[in-house]
Amino acid sequence: MKRLAPMLAAAGLIATTVPLLSATQAGAAPAAAYTPQKPAWQRCSADQPASYECATIKVPLDYRRPQGRTIDLAISRIKSENPAKRHGAMLLNPGGPGGPGLDLPLMMDELMPKDVRDQYDLIGFDPRGVGASTPITCGMTDTEQNFDRPYKEETFPADVAWARTVADKCREKSGSVLPFITTRNTARDMDAIRAALGEKKISYVGYSYGTYLGAVYTQMFPERSDRFVLDSGVDPQRIWRGMIQVWATEAEPAFKRWAQWTGARAAAQRRGATPPPARGLPPAPPLSGHTPRT
Repeated sequence: MKRLAPMLAAAGLIATTVPLLSATQAGAAPAAAYTPQKPAWQRCSADQPASYECATIKVPLDYRRPQGRTIDLAISRIKSENPAKRHGAMLLNPGGPGGPGLDLPLMMDELMPKDVRDQYDLIGFDPRGVGASTPITCGMTDTEQNFDRPYKEETFPADVAWARTVADKCREKSGSVLPFITTRNTARDMDAIRAALGEKKISYVGYSYGTYLGAVYTQMFPERSDRFVLDSGVDPQRIWRGMIQVWATEAEPAFKRWAQWTGARAAAQRRGATPPPARGLPPAPPLSGHTPRT
């Protein structure tokens, strides 16, 4: 987090300077305008700091029909305590897809350097369909929610049947909403948050899938994008199946580099002095979506 200080306090890392998405993907917002209401902020919880405030705004389910059905969007904030140094609002996303982010201001308030905190109101939000933002459900059992199903010839028919069951249940429970739970609509929601806050531009910190979401926002709303930091970048050309396909092949070389790095620092790390002993540690937990980095 300390590395964020120079990145955010200086000119900023603007994702629009990098052609992450093709021109055909970089469409603007729909022509029909939507003006969100001002948030009615209140303390999120009696057992949380009074500075941590929450609100709910309404956004269109379908931005092509802004006057049609709406959904709730849960947002939160911790304001800058230094108005003289305040630069603007910073939205936060933890990744996923589908990771809730309502409590991120609490975490970032503790981790960010003070000179960064002085400049920004920290804004959290649960993406549409997640957490407190009109959550969708498929009504699955605990067993059906287990998606850790690597390919095995003997279990493949059962896994296919499982996938069809999940699809059928989701269609039955949330079929009218699911087509609108998209990255581009989440980016439009971010812009609705910007408008509700009365900001001309927003800054942003996103991790993992949040890097893809941030890149999509800057492509859709370049004139409203201020300082963006995208950590643990997702390759937009490999969303999502292609990315999963390379996790194992790229994780192994990364682990070898880590073992070499650890062996070269044996005294400080208190592990083996060469890569083989360094690799002889207890097995690491399964990958959760992040490619190990050196």
